[in-house]
This record gives sequence, C-alpha cells and structure tokens, in this order.
Amino acid sequence: MSTVRRPSRRAAAGIVLAAGLALTGLAAPASASTAADADVAFDAFIDAFWDPSEKYFFTNSDHVIDPAHAYGPEDGLYTDFWWEAQLWETVMDAYERTGDPGQRDLIDDVYDGFVAFYPTFANNYNDDIGWWAKASIRAYELTGDPRYLDRSEDLFDGIWAEWDTTYGGGIWWRKDPHDQKNVATNAPAAITATQLYQATSDPAYLTKAQQLFDWVDDRLQVDGHVYDHLEGPGSGTLVKWDFTYNSGNYIGAAMALYEATDDATYLDKAIAAADWTTTFLTNGGTFNDEGIDDGAGFKTILIRHLARLATVHGQTQYLPLLQANVTQAWDHRRTSDDLVGSNWSMPTPAGRLQSLTAAAVVSALQIVPANGYSGPQPGTGIHDAENAVTTNLNAESTSTGFLGRGYLAGWSSDGQAVTFHVNTAAAGAHELRLRYAAAAGDATRRILVNGVAVGANHLFPGTGSWSTWAETDLDNVDLDAGHNTIRVEYASGSGSSQFLNLDRLVVSQQREAEDGTRHGGIGLESSTAGYTGSGYLAGWNGSGQWVDLSATVVKAGRYDLTFRYAAGAGNASRYLFVNGASVVSNLAFPSTGSWGQWRTVTVEDVALTAGANTISLIFETSNGSSNWLNLDHLTLRYVQH
Repeated sequence: MSTVRRPSRRAAAGIVLAAGLALTGLAAPASASTAADADVAFDAFIDAFWDPSEKYFFTNSDHVIDPAHAYGPEDGLYTDFWWEAQLWETVMDAYERTGDPGQRDLIDDVYDGFVAFYPTFANNYNDDIGWWAKASIRAYELTGDPRYLDRSEDLFDGIWAEWDTTYGGGIWWRKDPHDQKNVATNAPAAITATQLYQATSDPAYLTKAQQLFDWVDDRLQVDGHVYDHLEGPGSGTLVKWDFTYNSGNYIGAAMALYEATDDATYLDKAIAAADWTTTFLTNGGTFNDEGIDDGAGFKTILIRHLARLATVHGQTQYLPLLQANVTQAWDHRRTSDDLVGSNWSMPTPAGRLQSLTAAAVVSALQIVPANGYSGPQPGTGIHDAENAVTTNLNAESTSTGFLGRGYLAGWSSDGQAVTFHVNTAAAGAHELRLRYAAAAGDATRRILVNGVAVGANHLFPGTGSWSTWAETDLDNVDLDAGHNTIRVEYASGSGSSQFLNLDRLVVSQQREAEDGTRHGGIGLESSTAGYTGSGYLAGWNGSGQWVDLSATVVKAGRYDLTFRYAAGAGNASRYLFVNGASVVSNLAFPSTGSWGQWRTVTVEDVALTAGANTISLIFETSNGSSNWLNLDHLTLRYVQH
C-alpha cells in the first residue's frame, strides 16, 4: 500500500523549479505527431509496463524494484495506489479515442488487478482514494458497467466524510493527521461529485460539487492562478506551489460544473486558469518538466482538461499549444522503445523510465487532436529562468518588474547555474537575449551552448537596483536544428563575479541586414560601433531603395519580426512587405538620438510559409516613408499560432 504521497518539492517565494535530468545517453530525436502515432505510443507503453498475468502496471520499464520508489504491490515492483488510477485513465483515453474492444477489456482488467491487491481500497490519503473515485465514474460513463458507478459513489462518500469547517471548508488531504487541505484532493472530488450528479440525478451530489469548487475557488486561487494548499493553525497559511495539475484539476472542476449547470461563470473561471497556466508554466512553449515520481504525471491531468476545454467548449486558442507540446514530446522519444521522459523539451535519456512518466505523452497523443504535422517543432523562444533546470539556485519574486512568475537569485559562487533546453527548427545563427538585474554592480558569467563556451566571461552591466531590468545579447550564436542546451553559470576560473538576478532568455533566428539583397543604391557601412555581423545598411532615404531579407523557416505559422536599427537623424519609417504582400504600410522607427545608439522595433504575428520567405523593407514616399535609417539585423521568433 502507498505510504508516501506528496512529491519532493523545491519551493521559494511561491516558485517551483523544474527538476533536471542527466544529459547522458540521449537518443537521437525522431519526427512525427500524427494520428497513427497515438496507436504506436499506446502499444509501446503496454509492451513496456503491462503485466497481463497480474493485471497490473509495472512501476519501471526494466521491471526492477527501485529502492528510492518502493511503494505499491510487491515492494514497488508494481505501481502505487494513485499511479495505477492515472494509468487506468490512460487506458480510458485510448479507448475513448478508438473504441477498440481490446482496450475495452483492458479497462476491466486494470480494475480487477487493482482490486486483487487493494480489495477494500483502504488508504490514509483522501486524494489517492479520490483519484479512484474519479476514474471509476469515468469508467462507468464509458462502459455502462454499474459496478464502476457503485465504486465511485462508495469512495466519494468516504472522502466526503473528511470535509469539515477548518479553513472554511474543504476535504483534508489525509485522514491522519489532518495537516493540509489542497487542490489535489478537493478539485478532483468536485469533478467526481458533478459526474455522479449527472449519472444519478441526485441533487445532493451537485450541491457537494459546488461546495468543493467554491472552497477551492475562494481559498486556493487568485485571478486564475491556482495555488497548492492551506496548512497550519487558524485560517491557515497559503502554500503557493505552482504545479500544472493544480490548474488542470481546477479547470476540470469548473468545466464539469459548467456542463451540469449551464452557468457561464464556471466556464469563465476555467478560461482564466487556462490562460494563466499556458502563459506561466511553459518553457519555450513546452509545459514545464516537473521531475519524475509523482510530478511526471501532473502534465497529463492538465492536458486532459485543457484539451476538453479546447475541443468541447470551443476554446480553440489552446489547440496550437497542445499540438505543439505533443509534437515536441513525441519528437523526443527514444527510438529504441518509443517511450518519452519527463522533460518534453529534451531527448529522452537512456535507461529506466517510470510508468507514470511514460504515460504522460501516451495520454496526450490520445487526447489532443492530431494536426498532421510531422516535422521538427520549433520552440517559442521565450524561456523564463524560473522554469529552466537549475543547479544550486533558487527563485524569487520579491523585486518588482520581473516577467513570468519570478527570477533566479542568490547567485554568486561556483557550482551555481541554469540550463535552458532550447529547440530550434533549423541550424544557423541565433540571437540570445538575456534579461537581468545587477544592482550590486557589473556582473559576469560564463555562457555555454551545447557544452562550448560562447561567452567565457559575458558582461551583465550594473542596473542600479534589483527592480531595474536590462537586456544583454549574444549575437550570431550557432544553434543546432532540434535540441540545444544553453547554460549560464558562475565560474570563478573564467572571471565570473558579483550577484546577478536572471529573469528570462529569448532565442530568435538572426539574419544580418548586410546579407540581404540591396536595391536602389543602399550602402553598406561599418563605421559606427555597436553593430552585429560585418556591418549595417546605410545611405537609405529615397524612393526606389529597399532591401530583401531572406528567411527560411521549417514550420509555417506566425512569427514576430524584430528589426535592429539606428535613426540618428530623427524618426524614420518604412514600408514592410512580406512575400509580396503589404504587412505594415508605414512602419515607425523612432529616433535613437544618435547613430551610435541601436534599438529594436517588433512587428508581431506575421504569417510566414514553410520554406523560403522574403521580407522587404522599402522606402516608399507615397506611403509616408521618411528620413535616414541604418539597419543592422532582423530576428525571427516563432510564436506558435
């Protein structure tokens, strides 16, 4: 029986940092995310983890007990209590997609195998019992077998007995001791109660579902940000851990109540939580790695409910992100066994994988509608430092002005580093832009790309205060197609010095203006300092002058185009054409004050086609183009629309 539940969690100022994985033994990435892959993934999962004789899932892919996770039947050879409920839902995900009779039989087999080990469902943890109550009512909806309805009612009634008025209501996480009330117990219970109401028409279940959701909504979320739990004396201390499954459970509960009541307020709450989660809990557009053990299953719960929000309730704005996540994860599978690890942003390491970890992408492939794309998946390029893989670093959110959920701080000695897993569609030159604060004065760090130093002692000029943020760039850094690592580390041997707060890394493809095709006598100069590449375009102030910049992208979609320029003679403007079509008739380039000052202008959400694109910046008097302009380079960042 499971005796250890909540995952080991590293938290600081309400920020949870992603757990790292060893970067050895990485498999070569594959490419595909189509409907057929859902079948391949499910079959591979069954081959690796299902024991048909015991009717139970193994904990590990090597079928060997790991002393570090020795919970569950036969000392952890098989999965523990709540894992088996999650894997049962993975089987249901597949059956709901395919209607396959073999998968229908497997629903019964998983349940029968579990009951053989846990005939009374005895467990001290109410969330463990709640997962089985929730999965059982789903099994009833899919199969019509009344034993699943009976089981769900019995289990739900047992945990509802653990509701009391402490902290204003809510079900305790465990029966003994009563030490916390969390989302993971109460939101799934709200879903179960709503589904029991739908199945039985008993209004008492709906009342309980509304009480459960209202308590979570009132005590554990603010503006769509769903926190983890309350603990301690009195009215309780709010523990602000951020996990994808908290958001997922809240979204699922809100949707269930919307479906039962037609009250659009619940749908609005689900959307607010989905917006917060998809904004703040991603790494380059891929959902955060939350480590192995329990955390590896959290994304599954989010994706299951987020996909329903997108497909059943018309919130299609989330589909591109979901589809990109499935593609990114499946591209990073091990080709030897078609299994995927916990960090979907990197290739899956060789060696043992846990069943809960591997099941996440299997469920995602069943749930998320395939878009038929079978190429490499570029990331969005936006990597918040608190969502990256850290070494001896903590996150904060006390200084104002940060982006995302916070920033990395307390960083001043050897052995401290952050590693970003960055995925690009094509090899070539990229700009790395780091947002930081350095109130103690100039700081320096070593920056490595794929293990090779590109900035042995990169300077982060002082910012004057910890709430004043600046940006520093590394230009024309070669990245590989697919997966890359970018590591920022304190290395005294390379001259690293001073404290530094790191907020965000933005990675963009880079195209030097001097590499474009010039028309009408535009000049090429290198006399004013601060440019990138070999120079910049100049002598540009009359009709008939323009430059064509080539941009080859692997995936069609929306891209942000950022132009680096100097406008020392005052405000300037130009006509932006992309692939022969007008995009901005008179794009403004505000004055930079001098030719030695460089700034950027960004045009968002520009459609580019897969393959070659031509981006033209034109002096067109009839459209209002004006004044001199020096153009340094263009960067492109995929924004996943």
